[in-house]
Amino acid sequence: MKRNNSVHHKGRRFSALTAFALASLLPSVALAACPIPGQWWQADQPLTNAELLTTAAQQQVVLLGEQHDKMAHHRWQLHTLAGLHALRDEMVIGLEMLPRSAQSALDAWLAGEIDNDTMLAQTQWDEAWGFDAELYMPILEFARMAQIPLIALNIDPALRQRLVSEGWDNVPAEERHGIPPPHPASEGYQARLAEVFNQHAMGNAPDALERFVQAQLTWDIAMAQRLTEATQDGALAVGIMGLGHVTYSDGVAHQLNALGVDDTLSLLPWQRHHCELPDTTLADAVYILRDE
Repeated sequence: MKRNNSVHHKGRRFSALTAFALASLLPSVALAACPIPGQWWQADQPLTNAELLTTAAQQQVVLLGEQHDKMAHHRWQLHTLAGLHALRDEMVIGLEMLPRSAQSALDAWLAGEIDNDTMLAQTQWDEAWGFDAELYMPILEFARMAQIPLIALNIDPALRQRLVSEGWDNVPAEERHGIPPPHPASEGYQARLAEVFNQHAMGNAPDALERFVQAQLTWDIAMAQRLTEATQDGALAVGIMGLGHVTYSDGVAHQLNALGVDDTLSLLPWQRHHCELPDTTLADAVYILRDE
């Protein structure tokens, strides 16, 4: 299914702040009938789990957005991962939470060679991500039980800063994991990122906004490139990442498309509030959670 056209402690806070701020900008529309928790919705219409998951399992990449500190979002991700794996044996799970330098520790943990505490220490989870690992352990344990490869999607903050500061042409390909320069941001993404930037007073330098946007694009293309690599052997690559990288298909999906990966699906959880559903262009489909 083709998409509808529709930075370390400082970096981690940068990503989380962007995701939470973007969430506050999402529009909603009132419906005549209340969506029911546990339903998938697409274009103002409910879908069965079978319909949605069958379509999703046929993609090259599926993106599952999250608000990092919400356990309900991670339960939904686990539910969706299990459904996808029931339909697609060859699958990998990509994690925004960890940089590529953590891959060897992830592999050793998946193989049962190290325990949980050792894996978290060797991946430097707290330093790289900071959000409680217990929020993610059910997903990681599911992957280990089912022997689904886990891949670190991110890059080290120092490399991200170098790419933004020095420019892509000045960082040799082998030092940036072969990641290509990002495709320019869409007008909508540029506008939303500018609004987030202005809301949070992230700097007064003349180029501060551009550097902010470039940092986000660097984040997006790094994850998109790693997910693209994961599809080369025919596996379904499922990316677990902040909702700011998923909404409106402007983040990672936009970069995937520029890399030639057209068969993607962007999915989000949606907290129901008084019979409202998000803008139908927000994602390819949303899953209705209970009111909070």
